[in-house]
Amino acid sequence: MRRLTTLLTLLAMVIVGGVVTAQSAPPTAKVPDVAGKWTMVLELSIGTSNPTLVLKQDGDTLTGSYTGRYGDSKLTGKVLADRKLQFSVSLDAEGQAVTMFFTGELSADGQTMIKGVSQIEGLGEGTWAAKRATS
Repeated sequence: MRRLTTLLTLLAMVIVGGVVTAQSAPPTAKVPDVAGKWTMVLELSIGTSNPTLVLKQDGDTLTGSYTGRYGDSKLTGKVLADRKLQFSVSLDAEGQAVTMFFTGELSADGQTMIKGVSQIEGLGEGTWAAKRATS
């Protein structure tokens, strides 16, 4: 009987310990919502442009479009839980295939501003910022 009592006591401690451990685990960071229309300012050595981004989001997967000087182009990327994002755009610039890579970070409120750097094939680096469009 004593052995059964000891076994039941140990089992209860394991169960309670598991519940306490599960409850004290840090919460998982939430991926911010960036879906919607954004107006961008892209600064390059050759000048400034003002493309529009339409972002669609499924979990951490980012898709959508980039509309700029050369028309609409497909956008793909990722949104990360630490307010960071990365995406790329492939476009045809006057018969030349160009890929642009963007990395950025959302403002602390997670909704109003994206800032980052870009790497544009053949043109080097640039900076960019985007704000959610109001309409």
